[in-house]
Amino acid sequence: MKAPSFLPLLALIWGTLPAQATQTPFSLSVSTQTIGGKYQFTDEPLLVESAKVIREMGSDTLKITVSKWYPETYHIEEREDIRTALDLITKEPSYRAVFDMPFRNTMFWLYPFADQYTAFDTGSIPEEEAEGIYQEIYEVTEYLLKKYSGTGRHFWIGNWEGDWHMTQVYDYDVDASPAAIKGAIEWFRLREKAVADAKRETPHEEVYIHFYVEICHLEKAIEEERPAIVNRVLPHIKTDYVSWSSYDITRRAGELGGERGREMVFQALDYIEAHLPESDIEGKRVFIGEYGYKHEWVRDPDIQEKYTAELIKWGLEWGCPFILYWQIYCNEFREDLGQHRGFWLINKKGEKLPVWHLHKNFLTRARTWVDAFQNKKGRMPTQEEYLSVAPDWIQLRDDVEPAPPIFGPR
Repeated sequence: MKAPSFLPLLALIWGTLPAQATQTPFSLSVSTQTIGGKYQFTDEPLLVESAKVIREMGSDTLKITVSKWYPETYHIEEREDIRTALDLITKEPSYRAVFDMPFRNTMFWLYPFADQYTAFDTGSIPEEEAEGIYQEIYEVTEYLLKKYSGTGRHFWIGNWEGDWHMTQVYDYDVDASPAAIKGAIEWFRLREKAVADAKRETPHEEVYIHFYVEICHLEKAIEEERPAIVNRVLPHIKTDYVSWSSYDITRRAGELGGERGREMVFQALDYIEAHLPESDIEGKRVFIGEYGYKHEWVRDPDIQEKYTAELIKWGLEWGCPFILYWQIYCNEFREDLGQHRGFWLINKKGEKLPVWHLHKNFLTRARTWVDAFQNKKGRMPTQEEYLSVAPDWIQLRDDVEPAPPIFGPR
């Protein structure tokens, strides 16, 4: 389809779109992701290999990225005939294979090749760029609805850590400008509109597309009311869900542990929830899209497992539909030290670390419970029913001393 010339009327049109019907999703909540891994162990494409490993771990959820940076992200040879996001997921064999894998939930950052991120520089998007962004997101949504109609699959279209887009520098102490905030509102509205329009205009059944916004600067918004997506953008847009890339709080919460750590995480999740735009979607709409305790911080795989177990338990108790560990294979390598930084479930040697076994054991228990529920009730559990029992499956370790403090109390 050809994107309409709509930019001057975007705010008006956006405000009048009808609500889109959705199916409340279900997930086993606990999973991981594969984006930018630095190593692998088979001759299969990195994307395919790592997705299979996540599936074999027992997960029903996969998170990946779709962007023009696919060559460096997944070690794929660049192709001249791949010029749009739809080209990538339909022409590149590894993407086709992964989208066909039977995950209940397939989540991905979607970055149109046409996006020049002008919104964050100038506060608005030129019409030609806006039309390109809209068309690519519309086409991907339309394709998924048609191809997977009748499968019961859920697809989640979102972004990576949007607060960094607003500041345009990786410095937590830098705040977004008024122009960047204005541009972010326009950018997110445009992305949501493309998804909503495709859902409304494309015939489909029993396949579901969810739009989400990922944020990452939360502590400074909570403590000082400094500008961030959560308090300056989120109330002015539409979104089905919000993903929280949570390091600015969960690192300290992990060190503190216990009731104080749990309180910090609950306070953060409650704050995001309080700023959500209205929606007809039932249940919790905030999830933890990234967290992790890299080996470089904690120095001990058992401490890594201890912190991870607590965070999973807190997220389940709050009601997060997803708690996604960063990540299956480490994506960060320190050239100065010649070593990986240790964001992993499986390390460079192929060793499945204690944190991997934590995930595997939980997911085995979760699948067993879901099967028993279905056999007894004749239906799938709701997310609320599942989350009412799932926190009890996490056994916290009291035989491991915490790591020496790095981040300190807030």
